Amino acid sequence: MINSNNTVTKAHKNVILHTISKAFLRIEPLLLTVMIYAFWYPIEERSRWLPLLIGVPIFMLVRVVAYGRLFTRFPLDVWLIAFLLLGFLNLYLSPYTSANPMSRLYQLGRPALGMALCLYFVEYVRVYKRLDALLIATVLISGLVGIVALFASDWTNKSDQLRFLINALPPFEAVRRGFGGFNVNEIAGSLVWLVPLFAALLAWRGRSVFDRVLRWSFVLVFVITSLALFLGQSRFAIVGALIALVLMVPLLITRRRGRLAAWAVILLFMILEIMIARNVFTPPGVETLGERDESSMSIRFDIWGAALDIIQDYPLTGVGMNMFRENPVRADYPVPTFIQGRLPHAHNEYFQISSDLGLPGLFIFITWYGVVLYGLYRAYRVGSHNIRALAVGVAGGLIAHALFGFGDAVTLWDRFAFVFWWLLALGSAADYITIRQSSAPSI
Repeated sequence: MINSNNTVTKAHKNVILHTISKAFLRIEPLLLTVMIYAFWYPIEERSRWLPLLIGVPIFMLVRVVAYGRLFTRFPLDVWLIAFLLLGFLNLYLSPYTSANPMSRLYQLGRPALGMALCLYFVEYVRVYKRLDALLIATVLISGLVGIVALFASDWTNKSDQLRFLINALPPFEAVRRGFGGFNVNEIAGSLVWLVPLFAALLAWRGRSVFDRVLRWSFVLVFVITSLALFLGQSRFAIVGALIALVLMVPLLITRRRGRLAAWAVILLFMILEIMIARNVFTPPGVETLGERDESSMSIRFDIWGAALDIIQDYPLTGVGMNMFRENPVRADYPVPTFIQGRLPHAHNEYFQISSDLGLPGLFIFITWYGVVLYGLYRAYRVGSHNIRALAVGVAGGLIAHALFGFGDAVTLWDRFAFVFWWLLALGSAADYITIRQSSAPSI
């Protein structure tokens, strides 16, 4: 009788513990939201918030109590762990950080946040078997990026032919005060992830009120992000987005007339971009964009040459995480033609990751793309209509940015890199929920 009572008491305690653990896990999104906000700032401010990373393993341990697992396995997880290990090892092996490796451990903070997003998104769809909250969060965060791009960008002379549109934007100084100013190329690197994503989500279907509201939210964010990308006139970003959209049309639109109409709209934008590049709307006496673009490409070749020299000298380690921009590296691998201040990155994402982490880093970086794109292909093949639209959108965003990455960069250490991680997380979630639904027994 006593043993029976003890068993009942123990079982009751376990139920209470599981209930509390599951309730505690509900605040995990709050931690990630705070981290996205806190890790936005430069290291002087960000260093105070880095202890928030301790919360990630704490939630993992709580998940063991609630569900018996640290996290849900998914195809990308091994490669995320491999990157963390490579980054930590690189601190001790790279020539410019080995003398004091722990002084730059903080560089793993933003990637660690991105990996935590991936883990949470997959865990969410496993527990709740839906994507609703993730899509709502995607709308909110993407809309914010678009608003910041519209009202806090430092417009350059590339946008002079579009000044009449820029000047027509309502004054919204609160955005600039809250987030500061941004180089249009930097923020274009994040927009080029988002424009194809929301272009695909325009195909979202559903008769419920929620689905209708969600679809109109997709329309609004697509308009905001597309307008911001167009006004910024980052050539590599616009070309990447247009190519991705062309490839996405036959995957999303089944009717021939619909495809032709979509391609016609894209063609009109291409023609407009060619006209802008050819200075059709440039006032007389103003420096033409052709002259500016020629100078910009010449400088890029010099930057790429410096990056290639680094890769040749240190193929296995590079110079260290985010060290390309630091003074010791700049002194040893100068780019005299770059006279605009501090050189932020290699203006090529593949040269950047290779010069920072060596060829092993490039291998892992490309593998991320391969693993996620294969998962999205699987989701497109067997998923529902809405999952197919999401899969095409995430793949389109990744491909568009990959093309942008040949001429510019949003490095893994950049404040806007969280958008890249967001797409990897969303793609991993779409793949996982598709696998679960397709493997579920029919009734």
